[in-house]
Amino acid sequence: MLGKIPQSWFEMKEYRKRKFSGSVWIPLRSLQNFETEIGGEEYFYSACVAFPPENKKEAEKLGWSDIGVIRSGGPFAYSDHSYKSAEVYQYEDGKDMGIDLIFEQRIGCGHENIWHINQDMIIALGLIQEGDIWVRPAEGYVDVIRMKRNDDDKIVAIEIKSEFLRDYLAARGLLLRLVYYRQRSAMLRDKPDIDWPNGRINIEEDNNNFSAFVCEVDEHGGPYGGGVAFTQIWRTDIDSEEDVPIFGPENEENTEGRFSSFQRLGDKFYLVEGELWREEWIEPSERSERVRGDDSEENINYIVGSSGERQDVRSLNHEDIGKYLWFSPRVFNEIIVRRGAGVRWHTRDTGSIWLLSDWTVHFGINKIGLINVYAYDVAKLPVWQQKIWLAYNTSPDGAVSSELLDAQMRTFPARTKAPEDIFPRAIDDLDKAMGIWLGKKLFQEHDAAEEIIKSIHRFRAIDESGFLSLSKDIARLVVDRIVIENLHKVVAPPKGEKWGSLKSLEKVLSTIIDAGEARKLLSPLVGVYNLRLLDAHLPSSNVESAMALAGVPCEESGIFKGSTLIDNTGKAILKIIEVVDIAVENRDRS
Repeated sequence: MLGKIPQSWFEMKEYRKRKFSGSVWIPLRSLQNFETEIGGEEYFYSACVAFPPENKKEAEKLGWSDIGVIRSGGPFAYSDHSYKSAEVYQYEDGKDMGIDLIFEQRIGCGHENIWHINQDMIIALGLIQEGDIWVRPAEGYVDVIRMKRNDDDKIVAIEIKSEFLRDYLAARGLLLRLVYYRQRSAMLRDKPDIDWPNGRINIEEDNNNFSAFVCEVDEHGGPYGGGVAFTQIWRTDIDSEEDVPIFGPENEENTEGRFSSFQRLGDKFYLVEGELWREEWIEPSERSERVRGDDSEENINYIVGSSGERQDVRSLNHEDIGKYLWFSPRVFNEIIVRRGAGVRWHTRDTGSIWLLSDWTVHFGINKIGLINVYAYDVAKLPVWQQKIWLAYNTSPDGAVSSELLDAQMRTFPARTKAPEDIFPRAIDDLDKAMGIWLGKKLFQEHDAAEEIIKSIHRFRAIDESGFLSLSKDIARLVVDRIVIENLHKVVAPPKGEKWGSLKSLEKVLSTIIDAGEARKLLSPLVGVYNLRLLDAHLPSSNVESAMALAGVPCEESGIFKGSTLIDNTGKAILKIIEVVDIAVENRDRS
């Protein structure tokens, strides 16, 4: 029982003018009830069937009672040995008319009904299920279908993104007939301020029927003042001692009964209810790019000339196009953070990057830090991937990456190594080398180590904030993971003195080499550690001092600072490994 609720809420004008044909998500099946902020109860039910165009006229005669949630669909075997498969919709027995996209399996035996999604649609769209979501890996694991559950964890809705549904419908040559029902109701204690004529309203339009009413009821929702009658009849020829009773037909001699009635009175309440029924068509797309592989109509043009001239992607989609494109290095960060993305370094300034492993792009870094890609390698990508690259396309500047030309045009790939490739291997090798020397590993395990390693790349250092963030992650992998206790078993600090991880490592290395040499060897790591303690808002002198220790020239710009930082850190670790290996060899000889 509720207080005052405005008349407009029951009239649902926002839903009466809104259609799912313009929505992002389409409710293929729904049995939902909602809690509302203003009180009252709201229900939304929907169902659908897909029909071929030749059956559209006949299908338009079908409504809620023919397609709605009261119908379960599913397979059926007829007595004449014919068979209706689960996806086939028949309005008349034996006459195939449409296709079901959702099936309700009614098991019985105390089991709740199970909703199934048409597996042909799942496979055609290339979807995989992750919990209550079906995603499409081929488009960056975008959500395509989702299930909704109520508070009791029961599935109450299955929805699909419109663009994917329309693509599938286009491929199969179908249209979707969507039927749905929405109800809003409330039982009010006070007489509502409703101006419907005679307490009722009914609006009928094409494929749309809205009705609402207000009436007096008792506390149980029955018509107020209405009469209720009960008739009870029972058998009189019952012998409870009889082992196997057999009862004959009922008649006046073996039955008795009584009649009672009452009137619905007591406290008076007011039931207000609005209902909307609607049928609408969800049309297929003009083309099916995903399922059928139709060409896209997207107008994508890349900058190909120094004056900003552009060229259509279709003309670039040729293996012998002979042109390169330039991109801001920020595109690397945009790609690498996405699920399914990855990178593999080939040389110091070239590698392959992908949003999905089926679509790798060979890239190079030119002398001013821009990314170069052979035009065809981008032009052949799926449209959704090209849109990401296109957003970072720039005018040519700084020539094409020399190492990329070495690999693709001169066919003599450079024999350089990328710092990003050397660094993680160096960490592992140092851990192994120290393990042989100390009998225990240098680094402690870290749950996020693999993820942090993936983030160690020069493109993090596009700006100063990113450079400092990169320094922090390098320090987390190297400095912060050092097990100081294991080092102190070799050289312990004097009483009252406390050594950090790098100081402890320096003292241990000083047992093998000169103390000054050990200190110099660790300078890049000290610089990295000092950088991780800084903030982009601190005086530049602090940053410059730490960079000097790390061996990073202040005049270097953007990603080159990041590259030098990773390179110097990796080289410092490799030199430490050389020192430790020599110590192990000397020990083994003695």
